[in-house]
Amino acid sequence: MSASAVFFQGPREHFFRPLNWQDREACAAVLRQLHERVHGPDADYAEALTRELVLDIIQQVIAQPAYRSGALPESVTASGLVQPQAERDYALNLLRALKEHGWLEDYKDPINLQPTLKLTRAGKAFAEVFAELDNARHKTRQRNMRSARKALQAFLESRDEDELLDAYDFASRVVQDLQDDIEYFRLLMQTLTREALTQKLAWDEFNDFLERRFGKEMSVRLVADSVDRHRSQIIELLDMVRAWPEAQRLVVDSALRQRATWLEGVLEGRSATFWLCQRIEDLIDAACQVKLPMLRSEMHNYVRRFTSLLRQALSLDYGAESPMGRTLAGLKSSNNSGRNVWLDVLAQRLSTAEIRLPTSGLRWTQRDRQEVEATDIDWLILPHSRLEAAMRRAEAEAFVISEDLLLTQLHHLAKARGTARPLRLSDLTVTDAPDVLTALHAVGAARSSQGKAAWRTRKLPTRFETPAFTADDFELQLQDTGQIQPPPGKMTRP
Repeated sequence: MSASAVFFQGPREHFFRPLNWQDREACAAVLRQLHERVHGPDADYAEALTRELVLDIIQQVIAQPAYRSGALPESVTASGLVQPQAERDYALNLLRALKEHGWLEDYKDPINLQPTLKLTRAGKAFAEVFAELDNARHKTRQRNMRSARKALQAFLESRDEDELLDAYDFASRVVQDLQDDIEYFRLLMQTLTREALTQKLAWDEFNDFLERRFGKEMSVRLVADSVDRHRSQIIELLDMVRAWPEAQRLVVDSALRQRATWLEGVLEGRSATFWLCQRIEDLIDAACQVKLPMLRSEMHNYVRRFTSLLRQALSLDYGAESPMGRTLAGLKSSNNSGRNVWLDVLAQRLSTAEIRLPTSGLRWTQRDRQEVEATDIDWLILPHSRLEAAMRRAEAEAFVISEDLLLTQLHHLAKARGTARPLRLSDLTVTDAPDVLTALHAVGAARSSQGKAAWRTRKLPTRFETPAFTADDFELQLQDTGQIQPPPGKMTRP
């Protein structure tokens, strides 16, 4: 283990000790305020972090009732009058502890040579965690998919290895963004269930989800920054990088090893460029095939659960002042003998009730029920309704393309032309609607999880035009003579 990997050494030996005392909440609040004052969006960079400024921040924090009881002794807070000297002593002790355990350090301003303080590197990192933990203002706008695509485009244009590393960083954040959203909906589900048990409905969380999270973040994530929307473009850019000449790629590999030394531990003799391209593609595939469906499922479960509870709350009056609420509360608070007597009374009252099924959300009256029972309805299936149902089914099935069928067609075309000769989209025959759909989805099928094991795609600089569409030309090269059969039921929609 290198010396840089050892954290609890030297002045950081007891780094987290200030957060283990009784006033840990006050200490965490002070660290949040220090980060906001020095590195936050409203920081005043013209003002140095002096000793008096730090003491003033600490005293402002302990002046709040939420932190006062843990920071000051009970004898001082019991009377309700906090002595200024007690606040000053606490601020001095906390400042001394933060300096002693590696959160703050002395610093001499190079301009006026005045002694000041600053957060250490470790102190800044952990104070930032406290500042951003529950602060929605610091959340990013989740544009990592677009950022990854733009970084790859910049890498192809400038040949700057930092752009490729940035694209890898943005792609790794895509999966983390989706995972954070999944955890957010799971937390909402827990809150919804917990409040439902206390006969409440989590209106505040649901309104916050609709007005802020979904309207401003989720909708962008699912539309403008959707992994499905930018996935094909990113894969095309990665294929263009992989198609570079070997000499040019070796130069980039050497620059990447010098720029990112951590690659040496994961490459194992492979090309750094190829490894980063493959990792970016794997991350995008994982986000598209695993995380995005999970996010949609969690969002659907949350909305469905809330809708169910809302419908139940509107249809059943189970409040504490309702007859049902008073009955349940009485059963809960009574003893065993009283509970049995109460249940016997309820059974006698309910034994004379008649249970009926409602129709169209309305309760039946006796007269309505008799009329329905006496009515003999003849169900007639009209010819035009059969035709309409058949047309809807045909329209739905017309745009469902099987990847298995597409790969089989491409395989037969490649075998007919010879496996050594690449297959181009411009060579495909486009005479009817099925041929058009085959040409439009050929590249997607070849790049799918089943097709990429046997096919290699490359975008050509030329374009071609057919009576149905105009598109970029692609070259499809069959890598294996055997056909890779996809799992049954694998379908794709245009």
